[in-house]
Amino acid sequence: MPHAKEFWAIYLSVAISYLGVGLVAPLIAIVLSEHGENSFMVGLTGTAMFAAFTVASYPIGAATDRFGPKGILVGGLAVYGVSILLFAFIKVTWLFFVVRAIEGLGGAAIAVSTETMVNRLSGPDERARRMSHYALSVGIGWALGPLAGTLLYRLKPELPFIACCALSLVAAICAAVFIHDPGSNSHRVEGIFSVLSRRLIVPVSAGALYGFLMSSLVTLFPLYLRLQPGLNVTEVAMGAIITAVIAGTIVSQVPIGRAADRFGKRLTLGVATTLLSGVFALMAFHSDWRIFIATGAMVGALAGSLYPIGLAILGGAVHKKRLGAATSLFSLAFGVGSLVGPSLAGLAMVHLGNRWLFYLAAMLTALFVVGLVTVNGLRLDRDRMIQPPDLRTS
Repeated sequence: MPHAKEFWAIYLSVAISYLGVGLVAPLIAIVLSEHGENSFMVGLTGTAMFAAFTVASYPIGAATDRFGPKGILVGGLAVYGVSILLFAFIKVTWLFFVVRAIEGLGGAAIAVSTETMVNRLSGPDERARRMSHYALSVGIGWALGPLAGTLLYRLKPELPFIACCALSLVAAICAAVFIHDPGSNSHRVEGIFSVLSRRLIVPVSAGALYGFLMSSLVTLFPLYLRLQPGLNVTEVAMGAIITAVIAGTIVSQVPIGRAADRFGKRLTLGVATTLLSGVFALMAFHSDWRIFIATGAMVGALAGSLYPIGLAILGGAVHKKRLGAATSLFSLAFGVGSLVGPSLAGLAMVHLGNRWLFYLAAMLTALFVVGLVTVNGLRLDRDRMIQPPDLRTS
């Protein structure tokens, strides 16, 4: 299988980075609470990480096109690992903001470089499948993070941070050894918005919508379950629902990727998001928390199609030499959606009612489907651009 070692190195890198995300988030809350900080301060540190991720996407995308993705990935893994390690030793609250911003910088470097490489190394008929494997790595890393972190934290508070740093450095070594560097581009690298065209509206919108849905639901769904009369949700029940969402995301990735390569990326994405809009509308009327287990798994499975298929569509829409800038635009859209999601959905819940958490999600998803059909149509799916020969040196 061509590029097999490179793909495995990429998947390992991204799984470790999201293992760190899942590991750090709950432990940061514990550490800051021991310092006497409230939940608002904990939330602000998370915002600092996502803001740094979003802002860093533009220069990192340009650097990826200019210098090649391998060096950006290796450097990003090193920066990410060191930032995680610092959490074990810092004692002053303001330093948490600095380190989380550094974490966001490293995370952006990992995301942009790996997504660029997957698109570069994939053929048109396998791009969605490769991206689904990528998304599966994200999901597994994110799911294992909290469990691994809490188990190691019980042994020694510093241990999870040290372990994550060590894994990041191992991933950096694997990337340096197994990934072939495609080299830098000799032509002048253009800015992030120079690649924006009609063909990129769908994938960029998919990234923004995915960021909005994930951030708003992760932040506000537990609150909805507590506030909505008649649900009577216990901590165990809430854990079961969240687990169902994660399980749906993980299990669906490979089948959705294969379906997209076989039946068409836009068609598969259109069907998935249409169903997703309907599921969101139904969730607003649930009166029994047990039904959320089934619909939560469906949301995880269907919403999980936005990220890999969106990136796969993007990969076929731009020249290989400009994939870094295009991928950074996708990451920028994802970051903006993640930042806007909780506040916009929260305002809707406060002024229009709690059920608007789902109504708003359903409306935005339906709007995306309309745009998907209007902009390019579901039939315009194949990678029609004439890609240049593989940029790797012989």
